[in-house]
Amino acid sequence: MKLTKDYIWDYDLKNLDLEKPEVLLWYLKRKIECGDWKVLDRKTLKKYLPKIKINPYLKRILKEYLKKNVQR
Repeated sequence: MKLTKDYIWDYDLKNLDLEKPEVLLWYLKRKIECGDWKVLDRKTLKKYLPKIKINPYLKRILKEYLKKNVQR
């Protein structure tokens, strides 16, 4: 997954350890809620989406998005 500073204004990227599940979930949630989906890795998103605490409607949209792109 590509680590970008966009929408992560309050943390130093050098200190973010995406190997830690709680940090990765926080990072994914922030990117999803801010609409910065272009940097999200499909495999990671599919794996962690059930664990991310976001609006249920938004989660449903992402699940459908992942399904449709797999079928292509």
